[in-house]
Amino acid sequence: MRTILILILLPFFFNSCDQKAQNNETNDPLWELEKQVFEKGENIEIEEINKSIEKATTMRLSWAYSPITIAIRVAGQQMISPEVKVLAKSKSGNELITHAVVMIEKKNLQDDSVNDQYYRIELKLGGSIWQVMDVKKAWNCKANRGHSEVNAEVCK
Repeated sequence: MRTILILILLPFFFNSCDQKAQNNETNDPLWELEKQVFEKGENIEIEEINKSIEKATTMRLSWAYSPITIAIRVAGQQMISPEVKVLAKSKSGNELITHAVVMIEKKNLQDDSVNDQYYRIELKLGGSIWQVMDVKKAWNCKANRGHSEVNAEVCK
C-alpha cells in the first residue's frame, strides 16, 4: 500500500520540483556546482547499482521506484554529515518524468580532511525500472588539507 501511495505521489513531487527548478535553478548554489561535479568528479561504477535496483524492483522494495531514493542509496552514509541537501530536476522536457538528475550535498563532514562531498546521479526510466546512467562524486577539502574547489583530487 505504501509503495502504491509513493508511486501515485511521485509525479506530483517531481512536477513541483521541476517547476521550482526551472524558476530557481540558478538561485541554488548546488545547481551551480553540478557542472563542476560532472566535469571534475570521480566516476562511480554503475553496473552493480543497476543490478541492485532491478533486484529490488522484482522484490517490490519501495526505494527502487523513485530517482530520489535511489540517489540517496547511491550516496549512502559513508561519511556522517550534519547537513545534507538533496535536489532533483527533470531532464525529460515534458510532464512525464523519464530522465532525472539528482544532486546530493553533504556539508561539514566529520572527516579530518574532506569538508563537503557532492554526488550527481543521472537516471532514466527504462520501461518500468529506473536505471542509473551516470554517477559522479566530488569533494572539497578542509582548510590546509588540500584543494578548496570541487573535484576528485585526494585531500591531505
